Amino acid sequence: MTTLRAPRREAFSAEDGEILERVAKRMGRSVEELLRPSIFGVQAHWPAWLEANFDHSLATYLLHGALPPLTKEAMHVAVSMTNRCEH
Repeated sequence: MTTLRAPRREAFSAEDGEILERVAKRMGRSVEELLRPSIFGVQAHWPAWLEANFDHSLATYLLHGALPPLTKEAMHVAVSMTNRCEH
């Protein structure tokens, strides 16, 4: 299985950088935090898709329920590790 690494900020065009800044701001993070290895950090390879996916995630699970978003993301990572996903 291919391993994706979190991209570096300087690897993005100006337009993609704007998308990353917009998503990071909406997440309450800096772009550097967004690009750290995580579910969203790996998705940042494709900024437009990251933004669309974040909008979908926001509507479906990030704002609902009793668990904080960070706990939910940790659960996603734990399931990925259990299933031996290498991202």
